[in-house]
Amino acid sequence: MNKPFTNQAHGTRRIRTPGMLSAEVERDLVRAWQNHGDRRARDRLLRAFTPLAISVARRFNRGAREPDPDLVQQANIGLMKAADRFDPARDIRFSTYAVWWVRAEVQAYARANISVVRRPNSAKARAAVSRIAALDAEISADPGVDPGDVTGRLADALGVDREKALELRAQVTGTDQSLNMPTLEEGGEERIALLVDPDTLDKSAPVERLETEALRRVLVEVLATLPDREREIIVATQVADPPATLEGLGAIYGVSKERIRQLRERAFERLKLALAKRGMDRNYFG
Repeated sequence: MNKPFTNQAHGTRRIRTPGMLSAEVERDLVRAWQNHGDRRARDRLLRAFTPLAISVARRFNRGAREPDPDLVQQANIGLMKAADRFDPARDIRFSTYAVWWVRAEVQAYARANISVVRRPNSAKARAAVSRIAALDAEISADPGVDPGDVTGRLADALGVDREKALELRAQVTGTDQSLNMPTLEEGGEERIALLVDPDTLDKSAPVERLETEALRRVLVEVLATLPDREREIIVATQVADPPATLEGLGAIYGVSKERIRQLRERAFERLKLALAKRGMDRNYFG
């Protein structure tokens, strides 16, 4: 945070880092940039706090010898935003203010790029990310915690059911796996070779016949729930061959073509509701 780094060879003594700025110089540079657009002042400010940006980026890239250049770039973007928004009149150091912007930029980038698949970025998804991290840390610190209870505790914290909590956890913590990876068997094929082309699946004739008969029975049942005139209009326009025209039905019932159309649309709505109650929607019909 723009403080001298500890020199391990001298115990706890802190050595002043070259380029470190005093509080007054920080404020002068910020004013020069914000009030006069002095890029050299801004660049000097950013250079002084580059170690802060790298330090934050490194925390999100643990285990690597060097911090991810993309994370460092996002950290620098956070520094620039801080330079634009910092109020020199406030009695705080620039590093205290800048570290929030740096961390926010790096966190947002890391969350958005956790997978090649775009992950949800809603408020609920962000809350899930934070809660999952806290739970994982708690489990690591306490071996007595039952890992099987993580989903339940996450569901309670987010106010969702267990199924939704499990889905959110998979979305925010799941890792990408290449389809070109071999299967577990020795000398096994690549995973992509095991994917089934749905166009090549052939249903047997008896199965198709049973499904068609079951669907026909359901349609007869829901049609029977319609008022007589609406049912007759649906049958005449959707089932009869050739189908009746709206003008022809209007002449039969003594109403306008538009009225017949309205009755047909209302009948469709009744049918959709009746089918939905049976667990069927438009996707059921392919």
